[in-house]
Amino acid sequence: MAKREVVAFVPMGPPYAGPEVSNSILLKPDKFPFNLHVINTSYQTSNAEKGRLTLRSLAAWGRNLLKLLRTLARVGPDAFYYNLSATPLGLVKDFVVINLAGPFTARIVAHARGGHYYRLHRDAPLWVKILALWTWNKCHRILVQSKGLKEQFRGAVPAYKLGVVPNPAPEEFFHLRPDYSKRVILFVGHRSVAKGWTTLLKVVPDIVERFPDVRFVALGTEIEEETNITWVPKESVRQVWKEYVVKRGLEDRFTIRENVHGVEKLKFYESASVFVLPSYSEGFSMAVLEAMATGLPVITTPVGALPEVLPEGTPFVKPGDTESLKEALIKLLESEEERKKLGGRNRKRARDFHEDRVRGIFAEELFRTFP
Repeated sequence: MAKREVVAFVPMGPPYAGPEVSNSILLKPDKFPFNLHVINTSYQTSNAEKGRLTLRSLAAWGRNLLKLLRTLARVGPDAFYYNLSATPLGLVKDFVVINLAGPFTARIVAHARGGHYYRLHRDAPLWVKILALWTWNKCHRILVQSKGLKEQFRGAVPAYKLGVVPNPAPEEFFHLRPDYSKRVILFVGHRSVAKGWTTLLKVVPDIVERFPDVRFVALGTEIEEETNITWVPKESVRQVWKEYVVKRGLEDRFTIRENVHGVEKLKFYESASVFVLPSYSEGFSMAVLEAMATGLPVITTPVGALPEVLPEGTPFVKPGDTESLKEALIKLLESEEERKKLGGRNRKRARDFHEDRVRGIFAEELFRTFP
């Protein structure tokens, strides 16, 4: 019996962020059970370029569409896999892609990687709402990253069309051994207001005063202007860095890197003893999942899938709440035993999302029939 054919039109990187990392794991050619044809839609040189409409981005999108049409016509896939956008501009792209793919395939499966799609059909202008309903309902299945995230499509997509595929925890992170004896705080994500980077910077002076040996590691691209999560506080990332770090002579406490992946990325995770990501919005953070698999204690916010993913006892803080963040950091930095305890719980929980298990769930969802 011939294998089923799957065409995927998704970002695979570089540059890398959560969707690219997750896609590259789910769609590993040597472990994927179907014949796979991937059009990598990544074209930016930096994560800071994402979501911006330029002549270059339009030209790259046009080239990708031509590749897609040629592939669809040649393969005639049993399923077409795509990642949905969560902004009005991205929704226009989704409308074009999904309608182009429709005549060539019997099944369109879209993955919603985020936690605020509800804004497109509840709070947006009428034309956005209509476009969202039309586009999403052309899909045969929409995958979300946790059971709770189905709620964002309530009233827009029939419940039977919704499936759950969480992010996959990469195998290599389970082999890392953090050094809990040190006080090294790791932040992984865009250095933006939305990811809580400025929230973290505001507590740095107090944390350094309390723990003179503390160090901070940040892996991610600086993003001064938000193009996706636009409801966060309006403040300058660079100005906050200058006020809370530069003016106080604390730059030497930071190691900052962009576009880190592979072995180098693993070393940074293993060198840390606490992970923090005080985001305003998440779907199912790959960075948090990587930290869990590493065995790091995690401080984050109760947004998106994170309350469902992290084990009991996780120190959640409200987005933008510097006092709660400071208290949570002090508690973990004071106690090596507490760091070990929470890190162990996180690693155990992360095994529920091991990449092999999630890849199996994904393969089933691609061809799951309706009840």
